[in-house]
Amino acid sequence: MHTVELDGHTRQVPAEWNELTRPLLLELVPALYSPADSPTQLRLRVLRVLLQVSWNQLLELTNVQLAQVLWLADPFVDEVRLIKQLVPTLQAPGRARWWAPRENFRNVRMLEFIFADAYFVAFSQDLSRTDYLDQLVGVLYRPERTPYRPNAPDYAGDRREEFNPVHVAKRAAGLKGKLLSEKLAVYTWYRGCREQLVQEFPQVFRTPDEQAPDPQQGGWAKVARDLAGGIFGTLQQTEQQLVRDILAKLQDDAQEAERLRQQAKSTNP
Repeated sequence: MHTVELDGHTRQVPAEWNELTRPLLLELVPALYSPADSPTQLRLRVLRVLLQVSWNQLLELTNVQLAQVLWLADPFVDEVRLIKQLVPTLQAPGRARWWAPRENFRNVRMLEFIFADAYFVAFSQDLSRTDYLDQLVGVLYRPERTPYRPNAPDYAGDRREEFNPVHVAKRAAGLKGKLLSEKLAVYTWYRGCREQLVQEFPQVFRTPDEQAPDPQQGGWAKVARDLAGGIFGTLQQTEQQLVRDILAKLQDDAQEAERLRQQAKSTNP
């Protein structure tokens, strides 16, 4: 947190994404994704949210005062590093609640990731296509599993029901035209977690095509098919593995392949 003295008031301002609160995140994302006339306008929008001031208060700042605080917006404009789960549930149509994945994709499995990533890429390419955003959220947020027994010996750490692609369209339809800030917050969280995966497994993310969506063709679906029959078992068993375990194996394989290439190169220059 940054301590900021402004107009006689002391404010605690988040220094990075994972210091945000849920209310701040929900206020920040519309400002972040709405069209802006210039980079400065975008930074001012973000700064206003971070400082929790009105537009009048912000515009009353002198140029010197503004220059002293505008940099506070930069970590939120330049990149997304949110991995903390600030939207653990969504209010589903009716009175039910849908539950989120755990922070940093800790309980996301491969089949779920195949679908979620296709919708994430598609929405990233065209932010006007909120149907892709609805489908992304419909993949990630699901009803509580029945029975929910977190203390049972076989509990695997996921409160949500098992992922079934058949139910995504219905959940997405229930989200249409609703909860835009919450859905953008989910997209932002996914974006931050995905970037963390890119940092951890850089050689893996060279392969999948970032094409608009057909979750069952190419990209990560092909990765799952290529791995099937190996240490993860059948295709169905591979799709049920934690995505982090899959990516770790792919990274290990890529590093070993590179080592062998370098060894062959040095042996046969």
